[in-house]
Amino acid sequence: MTSTEIARPSDVRGVVLRRGDARLPGEVTGFQTADPHRPDVVVGARDADDVVAAVQHAATHDLPVAVAATGHGHTAGLARGVVVTTGRMRGVSVDPASRTARVEAGARSADLVAAAAEHGLAPVSGSFPGVGVVGYTLGGGLGLLGRELGWAADRLRAAEIVTADGVLRRVGPGDALFAALRGGRPDVGVVTALWVGLVPLGSVVGGGVFLDAADADRVLPVVRRIGATAPEPLGVSLGVVPVPDLDVVPAPIRGRTVLHVRLVDTSGEAARAAEAAVRACAPVLLGGLAELPWTASGSIFGEPEAPHAYEGTNLLVSQLSDEALAAVVGAAMAAPVGCVVDVRRLGGALSRPADGPDAVSFREAAWIVRVLSSTAGASSASVREAHASVLAPVEDVRLGRMAAFVYGGSPVSAEEVLEPGVRELLAGVREEYDPRGLFGRG
Repeated sequence: MTSTEIARPSDVRGVVLRRGDARLPGEVTGFQTADPHRPDVVVGARDADDVVAAVQHAATHDLPVAVAATGHGHTAGLARGVVVTTGRMRGVSVDPASRTARVEAGARSADLVAAAAEHGLAPVSGSFPGVGVVGYTLGGGLGLLGRELGWAADRLRAAEIVTADGVLRRVGPGDALFAALRGGRPDVGVVTALWVGLVPLGSVVGGGVFLDAADADRVLPVVRRIGATAPEPLGVSLGVVPVPDLDVVPAPIRGRTVLHVRLVDTSGEAARAAEAAVRACAPVLLGGLAELPWTASGSIFGEPEAPHAYEGTNLLVSQLSDEALAAVVGAAMAAPVGCVVDVRRLGGALSRPADGPDAVSFREAAWIVRVLSSTAGASSASVREAHASVLAPVEDVRLGRMAAFVYGGSPVSAEEVLEPGVRELLAGVREEYDPRGLFGRG
């Protein structure tokens, strides 16, 4: 019996689509539109029981399995087998007494932030409200306040996962699978829910200021110094953004390549001092800091919300000099394809060990340098060549890459994204929970 002849999974309450169904592409295509999944069967799960049925079905027929939620971290599409989509599973429940939240597989950051805010609490969430909580957390979870609060994976309390044998398990501290889920993205099952720790937080002072990239020689040393000397509560990021010449874009930055300096902290003192230093070095085209409820923290980076095709990669580095930063920005501006760069200060709580075994690699990194490009109208070869040139100035201080920020078909090896001890942990987990390799077959 071939994979195209299999019966549909039984006992599924959600949507089941077969290859050839006109609804299938819309079910599996998320925020990343490049190289979508092309499976034999899609199960649009409504609950954990649907996920169990889908995985058991795949195991019975020896089919590869993939899971899709929001699709932000989607890389290579599955060309056959079974895809489980979890976008209908968006439940979030908060326990204010224990400062924890149970988050279902398809919940987005904005869902969790809003639910927690009703109790004066917040998750260690990142820059984009539309990202999936599960994928973000399993990939480590670099939050806007990460230097003060650590990785989102550090606050993972328990997880519910359907492993490759079709068994629904709840795992917690003391379990190797739980340790692997804390930043290792182990491809051995479908996570159906997470329990995450929350922190007391109502508002922050944050925002971004836009400056003309022509002023880079004055701006970059100031921003690098702000990052290098920043107190732990201060989040610092520098963006290099080629802004399209469109009517919907504010006139001061329309059609320019701009530097976007993003700042955030809980008290506001450090962020406002940093903003003043930036404003003193070059004219600000647009933007500024404000006191924001955490529910509005997505406005600090203001990332695009429309789905599109893109490819991206990054380097985690031990240090960053003025010369290297200038060379990174110069290469991005000179690239033949549009390159969006994010240079973000790490360190602080991000560098400290978790409160138990985990799978976050390269905690000692001082900065992350990311580059991303749209692949619309550009070949993968040209994009990858441009990205290599952008990252070349920091190759000599590289520690590795962060897997969660490797997008599309950008090539990456396990050695680049995982430290040896983490690779050993994940290998043991795969051998125990998915020895046939149903997940991750491609």
